[in-house]
Amino acid sequence: MTVMTSSSGDVPESSLRTDARRQVQVALASDLSLIAEAVRAALVSRQINVTILTWPGLSRDDPVHRQLTRVGPDVALLIYDADTPIRMAGAAALISEWDGPWVVLTGVPRGASWGGLREAGAASVRPNLTGLDEIEALIVSLSEGFAAPCADELDRLLADWQAAQERVAGLQRRLNRLTPRELQVLDLLSSGVPVRSIAARLGLSESTVRSQVRAVLHKLDVRSQLAAVALLRATEYVD
Repeated sequence: MTVMTSSSGDVPESSLRTDARRQVQVALASDLSLIAEAVRAALVSRQINVTILTWPGLSRDDPVHRQLTRVGPDVALLIYDADTPIRMAGAAALISEWDGPWVVLTGVPRGASWGGLREAGAASVRPNLTGLDEIEALIVSLSEGFAAPCADELDRLLADWQAAQERVAGLQRRLNRLTPRELQVLDLLSSGVPVRSIAARLGLSESTVRSQVRAVLHKLDVRSQLAAVALLRATEYVD
């Protein structure tokens, strides 16, 4: 994951004169420690004080909310790819620990998942190749109480995310019709395991497995194994 270049982009209007502003406090979280250190060094060179949080490796003795309270940031920065449901849930849980402005830098392409981060509470979501000048300007602007320039776009993506979640919920309801054994068979089909191998793995006859496959297709209201697998995968992540 490559983060930040030295080129500037479309930045919010805000004073960037380091000799005329108070030092901004930033809490930084990332699952990539080397990237976090590099970004910290780049921002410190711009007179922005950065504290790296211990995350996602959580500690009972020093949980994230306690770290954030101790740092007292003006802005929090998350460098993270929320590219699976579990990682999205992890990002949302972190963002919920502090109600100030969060900036997320991500390698996930602009899409519904950015709306998911907005729903979690992110003030701004930017590509991980965003220039250092733009990141600095965004952090300073948010620290001064201004709205992020991409807020309207995120709100539109939030609507896309919520619509996609509704579609997934409908698909999930169809999957919920399946018995545990039928779900197991469908999961094996999704992994590319043929019916004969599924029968051997589960200790069943091929005819029994084929009967279960027919039941899966009927309950999911699809006509082929390929369509059933596609429906299963469609519930795994939204973007």
